Amino acid sequence: MSQSTETLLFKRTNRLNIIMQQFMHGFRKITSFLSPLPLSELLIQLEEATSPASLNRIVNKIQPILWKQSSKEQSQARKHLLNVLTHHVLQGEDAALRLEAAGWLRLLVQAGLVAQPQEIFVTLVTAAVSTTQNCYKDLNTASRKEQLAYLRLIFQCFWPFRYPYPAFSWQLFPANDAFYPLASLLTEADYEMQDSLISIFAELHSLDDVEISRHLLPVALQWASDIDPERRRRIPNVLARLNSSSADEALAQLQSDADPIVRKNAKSASGFVRRA
Repeated sequence: MSQSTETLLFKRTNRLNIIMQQFMHGFRKITSFLSPLPLSELLIQLEEATSPASLNRIVNKIQPILWKQSSKEQSQARKHLLNVLTHHVLQGEDAALRLEAAGWLRLLVQAGLVAQPQEIFVTLVTAAVSTTQNCYKDLNTASRKEQLAYLRLIFQCFWPFRYPYPAFSWQLFPANDAFYPLASLLTEADYEMQDSLISIFAELHSLDDVEISRHLLPVALQWASDIDPERRRRIPNVLARLNSSSADEALAQLQSDADPIVRKNAKSASGFVRRA
């Protein structure tokens, strides 16, 4: 039985609508490419990002716009950008989205594009501590993996303070109290977690603060007598920054260690103590 004229007309109209919708969708894409969205609209889109891919895409669109602005405009816009990324890190419901935003904060610090780097350290420390619950009950939990990721990002944020091409002056180096919350994580940390935490504390100029030393000293002494030479090689710089007689004794013993690299590192760290 042949189809009615009305049915054929309906199908033809429906196909035409689909074709027009596809055309308009493609046209909007081309228009968006030729006429980029204003920064204000992109920042709104960034606030509403729900996936790592969308967040990454929007930030990449924002960066070239910032370079074309005046110093004052760029400063204000970058502050807004940092606030949005910080909100995603601390308030985001999806772990992948939180980590993507945290990665951008780290990148902006490394590029020297942050006025107050301590604020980024505080954000990442807060994010790391907030994932503590249940991290150590199951070593393969998503929370533990996320926490380790934050700790590695924190360590990487120290890079722009290092010689020979520092992006920040030492006056902007974060204060010790920014890292107080991390010290308590050492108590129940496994080897991998301790490794990340020790790397962070080894970057600080001094570890005399009680809020740090009371958690760090017992772990540092354990590492100083550990059977693993890699632990003994890495711990002298931490012992040298701890104002403790037991730390001084451990550092002295490491200068006579059987491992030549341990002895070398311990003697170098001992020199740091004498200069301090």
